[in-house]
Amino acid sequence: MDSDRRRLRRTWITFFGRYGRLLPIQSQAIPVVLAGKNAIIVSSTASGKTEAVIAPLIERHLKEAWGGMNGITILYIAPTKALVNDMHDRLKEQMDELGVSVSLKTGDTPRFNPAKSPDVLITTPESFDSMICRHPGSFKKIKAVILDEIHLIDNTYRGDQLRILLKRLKHLSETDFNVYALSATIASPEDVGGRYLGDFEVITDSDKREIEYTLVESAEELYDCVKRENIRKLLIFCNKRATVEGFSRECMDLWGHSRVVVHHGSLSRSIRGEAESFMKDAQYGVCVATMTLEIGIDIGDIDAIVLAEVPWSISSLLQRIGRGSRRMQRNRVFAMYGSADEQMLLERMFHAAMAGYLEPVDYLYDPSVVVQQVFSSLYASPCGLTDFHLLNLFGGFCPEDELRDILSHLVKSEWIEKWHETWRATTRLMDLGAKGEIHSNIPSNKVVAVIDVSSRQTIGEVQYPVDEIFVLGGRVWRIVRVSFERLYVKPAKGGIATAKFKKHASEGSFSYLLPADLVKSESKKWYTQDLSDRERYVAEVLK
Repeated sequence: MDSDRRRLRRTWITFFGRYGRLLPIQSQAIPVVLAGKNAIIVSSTASGKTEAVIAPLIERHLKEAWGGMNGITILYIAPTKALVNDMHDRLKEQMDELGVSVSLKTGDTPRFNPAKSPDVLITTPESFDSMICRHPGSFKKIKAVILDEIHLIDNTYRGDQLRILLKRLKHLSETDFNVYALSATIASPEDVGGRYLGDFEVITDSDKREIEYTLVESAEELYDCVKRENIRKLLIFCNKRATVEGFSRECMDLWGHSRVVVHHGSLSRSIRGEAESFMKDAQYGVCVATMTLEIGIDIGDIDAIVLAEVPWSISSLLQRIGRGSRRMQRNRVFAMYGSADEQMLLERMFHAAMAGYLEPVDYLYDPSVVVQQVFSSLYASPCGLTDFHLLNLFGGFCPEDELRDILSHLVKSEWIEKWHETWRATTRLMDLGAKGEIHSNIPSNKVVAVIDVSSRQTIGEVQYPVDEIFVLGGRVWRIVRVSFERLYVKPAKGGIATAKFKKHASEGSFSYLLPADLVKSESKKWYTQDLSDRERYVAEVLK
């Protein structure tokens, strides 16, 4: 402990004084950050990852006098506005105590004065895109970039956008800055880190907590179990907002209206904040939420987690149950099922999670990001960019022939032009950029009907894309084919392992500007862009 205090002489009391010791992931990460090495830090929710990076960076900031550099020195990128706001609120008092300025930038806080750049800026990928176009000078002295909850956006158009933005930042920065990626448990941290960090170390938390789970069939059975075990504070996860609203009413009937709060992306920030404060301060409480609370927003200590619906994946299951029982060596979990299929599915998911299994993910780049980043880069450079610059920017991201095809197609569409060997934005594109409509590649929602191929009966509706195997109406279905605004499915055979689930990738909103041979088949049919279930939440709270 004495060595930890000496290493963090300027920041120990502020960040760790009330605890008196470091958590395991912090003990591993802090020396790496102090040494100026890049790292991906993989650990469960609420395990202290943020402080494991922020505290040593602020120690370096104070020791090496970064504050005199007249610009942002630490850039903290979070995937949602809610997490940006929460992180700002968490860090503001600590930064004030240490004399370090911190600010946030999202679509809700559009104003930024580059003459008064903070030492630490917390923002989203889309707002960072806007700022690097409009205020590039604010990033010339950058010393460190933190990518929070990277698992939420990696292998999506948003993660790919961030990859290119980091290359643009390296091009304009006058410093050799560090990059730190923070992630929940993932199958291949080496692969994920390699997409963003260059040379880096992998730091993982080997302290695994036991999972104790109980399957229940109803809210009443859940209430009886909770009462019997004297559990005071519950966090209940649902997959959809409609389920949250419906299940919260059942909970209110059982626990009482004064002890139940709701949290999802369609609620205002103030209402969500009231729910978070209630859970932090109340002695007894129940919060029913979507994946808005799957990420690291502070809601205090939770005694048990309830999965009111089958999670989207084993990774999602682990992320959700990691929110509870933080002071104990076990995760107490209840999971609800509505059919024998769901019961079987949950049993398999828990067994796989306890065995340490995580779904492998095949990476595929999203070519819509090339369109979006060409637009953003040319808007930021009215004098134009050379072939060499664009080839370097997208090198290692997409094949050169595909890049040239996309550029040629954008010329034909009159978005860009080539003049004296220099690529430039047309007036049409500059006008779009002036409106701020080129920085987000987040598409709109798409609801599709689910139809049983055998009976031709409509089972219900889902947000598309969904897993190849998914649960609807208490049964497990496998996609047979996709047609215009319809999914044709058949019952999945009993015993299908969750490990075989495979997500359908969705494309960014700029995919409609791609050459036809680069547009995925579903997108050729549906020019309205779609979201996966995880990405749908991001769209609710981000713009």
